[in-house]
Amino acid sequence: MLNPNAHIQKNKSSNCGDCELCTKVVDNRRIRIQSREIDAIESIIDSHIMIEKNQVVYEAGATFQNLYTVHAGMFKSVYLTPQGDERVVDVFIPGQIMGFDGIHEGKYKTTVKAVSSGSYCVIPFYPLQELTLKHRDIQSRLMKMMSEKIIQFEITHSEYNAKQKLVSFIKDVSDLYFSRGFSARQFPFQISQRDLANYLGLAEETLSRTFAKLKKSEVVVLADHQITILDMNKFLQVLE
Repeated sequence: MLNPNAHIQKNKSSNCGDCELCTKVVDNRRIRIQSREIDAIESIIDSHIMIEKNQVVYEAGATFQNLYTVHAGMFKSVYLTPQGDERVVDVFIPGQIMGFDGIHEGKYKTTVKAVSSGSYCVIPFYPLQELTLKHRDIQSRLMKMMSEKIIQFEITHSEYNAKQKLVSFIKDVSDLYFSRGFSARQFPFQISQRDLANYLGLAEETLSRTFAKLKKSEVVVLADHQITILDMNKFLQVLE
């Protein structure tokens, strides 16, 4: 098994400050929480660990010890089926937390890889768990994040048609970037169409045709690993 920390470069002096654990949403924007509990969280974090495309953060079967929060770039969570097929089960962008799949059985069920070069922070889970006993707000935010993951999974695997699945995913990414102070209409989109089709449960050809239809309708354009939402009203109407 690969050592997930073999490639890392640590920068303990920097802090994240913009992850779901250390922020709250006000008017659809994430703002940093100013409190002693955030200082306590940052005291246990290894922050801004650099990673290159396709490198592994953690592997399926490894002992669960940490949660990880994305600081820059995009990451994917991959599950190997009993038939030996890879299934992309989650995609993460800056601010989101990875590693919840390891909590239940004490071992990670998926492998998380970098979709692009980027960086992440390591949050040791058991010291974090101790902090939740002292700071109930931390515990509350953790529970909220886990419940949101369940809802996201159910929507992704619902009875949406191909166009709705794609638009729903793009909207989630748009909302996340907007909440962190970036444009909701134009943002990085570094995941390959193959991985995205896998994640959405679509054939790659179907996904390609869906992107082409959205472009022809002047709704969404994907070019140079960047999404541009051309008409937000038309875009949202797809989900109605």
